Amino acid sequence: MAHQLLTPQQEIRTDRLVLTPLTPADIDDAHAVFSDARTWAHLPSGRHVDRASTVDLVQRKIGGRARHGLGSWAVRTPDGTFVGIGGVDMTAAGVWNLGYRLAPSAWGHGYASEIAAAAAAQSNRVAPCAPVTGRVLTNNPASAAVLRKAGLSLVWQGPASVPAPGGVSGQVWTDRELTDDQFAWLVRNA
Repeated sequence: MAHQLLTPQQEIRTDRLVLTPLTPADIDDAHAVFSDARTWAHLPSGRHVDRASTVDLVQRKIGGRARHGLGSWAVRTPDGTFVGIGGVDMTAAGVWNLGYRLAPSAWGHGYASEIAAAAAAQSNRVAPCAPVTGRVLTNNPASAAVLRKAGLSLVWQGPASVPAPGGVSGQVWTDRELTDDQFAWLVRNA
């Protein structure tokens, strides 16, 4: 899917957060979050057990931003405290995937909703034809609530494509109609 890309702002400020493009300097902070088992309670198999996994993640996100004009951000409070990673990343299906992973100390403050709102606004500015989507597991109702608050609607629930705890289903959320190919890709990767 071809999109005319606009250059996004390099730094986004929400009411309480500073969102900046990820850089290699963020790897250690990102690894502290992605290796913390508490941040993977809904999907234990996703936890980063070595720094190399986080290096790969950050490099992929930097590359995605370079290719698509937008990507995930390092998320900090105005005093510079790193609280996590969040934003949107373009998928192989030509849709933005909204996501975030925050340090446990940042939970319960509404930061995920601020990140989601900023990501949806920037993605619609950078590539307005690309849907904003989110994939969550049914054992994570808080993330589903963030997607709903960001204006996405549940369009599918079924078997999770990732090793998840027993009885857990995957969900696909979107802000607009998907093509058949986009929908099929999202369901395969939910």
